[in-house]
Amino acid sequence: MLAVFLVFGASCTAKEKKVQQAETEEAVDEEAIRIASIAVSQLPENMQGNILNNMDAFKADLAAVLAEDSRFFIIADKSHLLTADYNPGELVSLDGKGIKVNKKGMKLEKVTFEALRKMISDSAEEGLSLMVSSAYRDYKYQVGLYNYYISKYGKEKTDTFSAPPGASQHQLGTVIDFNDVENTFAGTKEEKWLTENAWKYGFSLSFPKGYEDVTGYDWESWHFRYVTRAGAEFQKKYFDNIQHYMLLFLDSYRN
Repeated sequence: MLAVFLVFGASCTAKEKKVQQAETEEAVDEEAIRIASIAVSQLPENMQGNILNNMDAFKADLAAVLAEDSRFFIIADKSHLLTADYNPGELVSLDGKGIKVNKKGMKLEKVTFEALRKMISDSAEEGLSLMVSSAYRDYKYQVGLYNYYISKYGKEKTDTFSAPPGASQHQLGTVIDFNDVENTFAGTKEEKWLTENAWKYGFSLSFPKGYEDVTGYDWESWHFRYVTRAGAEFQKKYFDNIQHYMLLFLDSYRN
């Protein structure tokens, strides 16, 4: 009788383990299905492959990104408008901080500022000169800037390079325009260094060349946004280093 009981007990334990394993696998599959659904519906085929062929690693990296403050991944564009009273968090003045600027009074969100200061310091050690030409812009400032451009160039042309109020990433307080704010910046030592190294400090190019129809804006080789180190690495690894697609995926995943 004892032997029968032990066999029966062992059998139940094995069965319970199989049930638990099946339930775990089902949960994992549901998560994978959700991720795949978003990827297939929103991303180019090559990015779908980056995710679907590396699902376990993707989920681990996604968890690391989701652990970061979500405000660093807010979409601000013509389809996702910020409110006039959007709060970017604590802002830090760039004046007197050892950062080269082309005008006084500019500010950045605090975490972004610290990352920028480190990046500029490291680049200077390599003999480079990064200058901040634009940083945080509030809603009211963007209204004036956008209307000025319309008066000068007309709305159709303006919409290719200037964001309507609420659609500017600058309102987030996490964006920097470097140096001359012209695509003559491309190919300079500073631009090449940023292309190679900015992600290590959490920054990525917002409006890359060849993706004008995707981002809605002309190529801006000088415009970098802070998306955290985890986010910048995530973007490089799975989204071909295209910020727009990473932000779109994260927005859909969260919502």
